[in-house]
Order: sequence, then C-alpha cells, then structure tokens
Amino acid sequence: MNKETLKKSYQAAAIAAGGIIGAIVFYTVIVELLRNMGYKPPLQPPAAVAAKYSFYLLGVSVLPILKMTGIRLGEKKETAEETVRALTVLAILRAALCELPAISGLVMFLLTGLRLDFYLLVVFSVGLEVYNFPRLSKWEERIRGDFGQL
Repeated sequence: MNKETLKKSYQAAAIAAGGIIGAIVFYTVIVELLRNMGYKPPLQPPAAVAAKYSFYLLGVSVLPILKMTGIRLGEKKETAEETVRALTVLAILRAALCELPAISGLVMFLLTGLRLDFYLLVVFSVGLEVYNFPRLSKWEERIRGDFGQL
C-alpha cells in the first residue's frame, strides 16, 4: 500500500461526502423556494404534530445505526488494500446516513410546513456530516496501526 493509492481513495470518499453536504444545502433551497411560493402543506394540527415527532425520531435513529456500521466495517482486514476499501465504503455510508435527518426534515416540511423543525434537523445533519467527515490523518494512522507501514 502506497500513500498515493490511499490518498486517491480518500479523495473519492471526501468528494462523495462533500456532494452529500451539497445535497443538504439544496434541500434548504427547495424549502425556501416553496415557502416563498406560498406552499400549503397537506397535514394540519394535530396530525402535523404527530408527524413532526415521528420525523424527529427517524432523524435521531441515525445515531445507533452509525455506531453499528462503524463496528461492523471497522474491523481489522487481511490486507491494507481491503482496509482502504472498507474505509472508503464506511466514509461514504456514514455520509449517506448523516443525510437522513435532513431528508426526514424535508419530508416533514413538505407534509406539515414546519420550517423551524426542518432547519433543526438540517443543523443536526450537517453537524453529523462534519463530525463523520473522512480525515486522511485517521486513515493513515489506521493503516500504520494495522500494518506497521504506509
């Protein structure tokens, strides 16, 4: 395993994660466009309140799923190439999972029109994205720790 191969895999994972963050920004643009166009949601209270809490629950459910994927894909592999492949898959999977609160917030807005709650879920989602964004130094440390060299 050379450093150049590791860096290319890292860049692919970082670009994918960045694209997902870009999608979250796009969701906010959609919400603001709909709001300015006078969008009327189909659900009104009390159904909107019940839907709101179910979407919050869906958004927060990503935390244990992230933990489980880290345990499952974070195991030591036989070769450095397999480890890099697993790190790449894990980074992209985590980025996709971190988008789930923003998606649930978007659907919640479309159904209930609750804009503040949408933005709370978006902030949570972006925070998860930043926290779980792949870091090259961690990847190098993992390869050195598992295989003694890079």
